[in-house]
Amino acid sequence: MDLLKRVWRVPPVRDAAESLMLLAARCVAGVMFSVSGWNKLFTAGGQARMVATLHDAGIPWPTISAPVLGGIEWVAGALLVLGLLSRPAALLLAAICVVAALTDGIMRIPAGLGVLDWLSWFFYLSEVPLAVLLGWVALAGSGRFAIESRWASRRPACVSTGG
Repeated sequence: MDLLKRVWRVPPVRDAAESLMLLAARCVAGVMFSVSGWNKLFTAGGQARMVATLHDAGIPWPTISAPVLGGIEWVAGALLVLGLLSRPAALLLAAICVVAALTDGIMRIPAGLGVLDWLSWFFYLSEVPLAVLLGWVALAGSGRFAIESRWASRRPACVSTGG
């Protein structure tokens, strides 16, 4: 429960250097997901590729799951860029990355590799470092260059009472 409170609370304002890195992380991941989600929702080719990918990965109800995932990517990506609800948006997108890496991603790794070669391929999947980056944003917050940082400067940070 404490984790949920931490994810939903407005993050404290960070120093300038960390805020710039958080801004870069939010923009890179957010634009990537927002554009990807848009294509999955509103272009015929993107819709067809997403349904096929989900079907091949064994994701249930691919024709329903595809637009739902596309919508989450589009909206959560935009929220991340703006710095609104950054923590829950980053957490949702990180979860999508983890599922994608463990389903579609590992299917792209060649068979018959040794452990070190397999790990090398796994960590080069784009979903893996992206999930780590989004996990950092979910824990650290959005930084001072975010719309929600105005809320953080107007009220004190949540204080945990323990127990």
